[in-house]
Amino acid sequence: MTNIVKPLACSLGLLMVAAAPLASAAPSKPAPKAAKTSKATKTSKTVKSTATADSAAPVISTSATGSVLVPVLTEPTLGTVSYPKVNSVQWIGTDLSSQHLSNVALPALSISQLATLPTVLIPQTTANNAQLDVSVLDDFITFASPKARHYPPVFNSRTERYNATERLKQLTAWIETYAKDNNASYDVLLRAAKLNAMGRNLDLGSDYAVRAGNYIARAIKLKDTAEANFLYGAMLAEGGGFKEGAKYLEKAESMGYLEATQSLAQADLLDDKKDRALQRLNDFKAKNPNNPYIDEQLRIVNSGKYYIWDIPADAVMP
Repeated sequence: MTNIVKPLACSLGLLMVAAAPLASAAPSKPAPKAAKTSKATKTSKTVKSTATADSAAPVISTSATGSVLVPVLTEPTLGTVSYPKVNSVQWIGTDLSSQHLSNVALPALSISQLATLPTVLIPQTTANNAQLDVSVLDDFITFASPKARHYPPVFNSRTERYNATERLKQLTAWIETYAKDNNASYDVLLRAAKLNAMGRNLDLGSDYAVRAGNYIARAIKLKDTAEANFLYGAMLAEGGGFKEGAKYLEKAESMGYLEATQSLAQADLLDDKKDRALQRLNDFKAKNPNNPYIDEQLRIVNSGKYYIWDIPADAVMP
């Protein structure tokens, strides 16, 4: 409805503007007062009747000066529309199966390879008085995190990056309504931090970086976990805070978070400590020879480059 009303309103406005000079040039004939009163009354009644019958329909009226007042339609946002828990199919158009149209073949549709997501419920606040369904959000993080958790992000194509970026914007706006609560739970804050950190890596603006830092700092205060320390340390180190980030990364490493060692090597490399970075990566490979990234990361460092996560898309786990 919004896409139809807006062009109609704009066209109506243009017609009014174009007709204004003609109206002013033509001699005006005053109508009888009684007729004016009658028309005004009818118009008022018509507008009231329309508003009563359908309060959602926009009403185009004129001001005292005769200019057109174009209604402004508010677009629905994720703040007012609940994010769907599952993908849905909507039928749009004419149902041909209920009609008999000559020489028109009826369409056939088959659905296969149906997939479902496991339901994931987390506490919305620290009081645990409500549950939040993050099934769709967690599925997206699982897909996008290997590609955008570090800088620079790596995608298979521009289309894949664009689609991931647009979906990330939607999910970030949705989780924001819960994460900004002073009593937001650790699980809410951790997911909000992950999404905003990926938004920073996708160059969506400094607001994402600020929110990511705030949310992960609050999460650590609630639960001092290895994952939270790793996420905070990686964000700081990749943003230029090598020494500060190393503190959190070393803590995550001591708690058994393997990827923290690779991020420490990245921090060393960006801090012009190539030899130390190579030593970390070689030690890491000796302990984790099957890691999918380590061989490519060693090649990157030995070739003189600085970003060990700038790995070709085909080497990134799907």
